[in-house]
Amino acid sequence: MAQGNQINIAYLFATLTVLGWALGIVIGRYIHAEVPPIGLTFWRWSIAGLCLMPWAFPFIREEIHLILKIKKQILWMGIFMIGASTLSMISVNYTKAMNVSIVNAGQPLTTALIAWLVFKEKLGKFQSFGIFLGCIGIITMASRANITNLLELKFNIGDLIMLIAILGFGSYANILRTIPRELSLSSITFSVIIAGCLFLLPFYLYETIVYRPMPLDKSTIFWVIILATLTSLIPTYLWNASVSAIGANRSSIFVNLIPVFGSTLAIIFLNEQLRFFHIIGATSILIGILFTIRR
Repeated sequence: MAQGNQINIAYLFATLTVLGWALGIVIGRYIHAEVPPIGLTFWRWSIAGLCLMPWAFPFIREEIHLILKIKKQILWMGIFMIGASTLSMISVNYTKAMNVSIVNAGQPLTTALIAWLVFKEKLGKFQSFGIFLGCIGIITMASRANITNLLELKFNIGDLIMLIAILGFGSYANILRTIPRELSLSSITFSVIIAGCLFLLPFYLYETIVYRPMPLDKSTIFWVIILATLTSLIPTYLWNASVSAIGANRSSIFVNLIPVFGSTLAIIFLNEQLRFFHIIGATSILIGILFTIRR
């Protein structure tokens, strides 16, 4: 019973993680014209690291010997997580939300493919069917349940960038499974953030000198803090806990909730109307998740 409760909590964490990611996409699209993407990513994660530091430092001090043993995994997780986050912020400068929704449908597939290639983990029939239903649900929402809209979609460089980003997120989830369970979530999350920010620093400096610096106005500071806490630090912490508990494949299927949450946020904050295709798509996605998490 206790194990069942832990698994249910892991599912809740995965859901809240995806809600945070969906909010990040909406905010990123909203402010993309005012803020450079690499600078935005660098500062949102740097502030996230600073916020986590008081809680993480005592664990880091006790577990530093374990962290040094897996420094390569930590480095690659930082590169994949922060790098993919950067690419997603770049992609919203070029592509539409509808296209991003379809591309995001591939993340559970890429995560499962990486798990199969690297760790020889096979998908069960229920997981495979669940991923399939999730893809159908997202395509239904993205095309507004109209095949003509789907055929008329045009993909651009932003969609390719987002595709590379989901490969990064999938790789991060699969490497996370190799981390010793003796390490606390605070140590893992903080170490990954620091590694990722150090990796991103040269690109941020280049963007500042060649392209444009980060603006230092009240609006930018406000949105960076929101992104740092609600869409970076908290979701990453919850995602690490979820993947550690239920695995990369079962966690990744919850990514299909991004268009569901995105549509809900648009209905609430942008006064968009609830359509029948939203209901059909969301239902298919939820059924797909139930199949995928079936044990």
